[in-house]
Amino acid sequence: MLTLLMQTNRKYSVNDLAELLEVDRRTIYRYISTFNEAGFVVQTGNRHVRLAQNTQIHRQLSELLYFNQEEALTLYNAIDAIESDTERKTELKRKLAAIYGTKAVQEKLIRLEKSRLLKSLMEAMEHRRRAVLVNYSSPSSNTTSDRLVEPFCLSDDKKHVWAYEVSTGQNKLFKLSRAEAVRILEEPWLMSMHHRKGFTDAFRIISFDGQTQPARLIMNRRAYNLLMEEYPLAQQDVSPLGEDWVFDGQVSSYVGIGRFALGLADCITVETPALREWMKAFAAKHIIRHEEE
Repeated sequence: MLTLLMQTNRKYSVNDLAELLEVDRRTIYRYISTFNEAGFVVQTGNRHVRLAQNTQIHRQLSELLYFNQEEALTLYNAIDAIESDTERKTELKRKLAAIYGTKAVQEKLIRLEKSRLLKSLMEAMEHRRRAVLVNYSSPSSNTTSDRLVEPFCLSDDKKHVWAYEVSTGQNKLFKLSRAEAVRILEEPWLMSMHHRKGFTDAFRIISFDGQTQPARLIMNRRAYNLLMEEYPLAQQDVSPLGEDWVFDGQVSSYVGIGRFALGLADCITVETPALREWMKAFAAKHIIRHEEE
């Protein structure tokens, strides 16, 4: 524990370390002396104590013991997700906050508002209740309004919710971060027979009615590498073919995959006739037309 504390960017005095570890100052000084004898080289300055960062031992310790901020958040969330409020859970959270800073872990990194929205939506789905997405911001219409919905399915990343919107009679994918709050109503679902989860393809295009279209591409190494970098979920539909790779799967529409293929036209062979026609029409509308103008 002391080793971790002395490796972080946060500065600790001997008094700070003694308080965090619940020992006296003499014990901390004894630990520091032991570290120096072992070759860790403890540096002190302005009453702060830390391990020297330009040594091989420090680099090895960093690789073994140090968590970056994202990793610390992941650990904190995993601990926080434990259902029972046990003493061990509290102690683990306390230690993590002590190492990386209570404010950073608990206030900046943990998005409590998102957590509350998510829990409210899960409660509404569990009890099959309608809900209101309060002050939902729509980027398409540039407006903010309350949305009366019947939420029925969360996305895999828990950042979106599939819900039937009462006013439009459509199933839509709502982004949690665009709502200020979720208000659960006493009114039960009335349109559950129309609930339909849409389909999001590997190119992040959504089919709200769940219908898909086939697409098949043959790619060289460059196109394959770019596909994996930009759209890693496409991996499940890709297989090797000699020195090339084949994408053979279902897409929500030809918009996403078509734009990808157009950008790498010299590296990709499009084998799906309907996709080729879409790409020709897209090029005629957005490329050839501008050349004529």
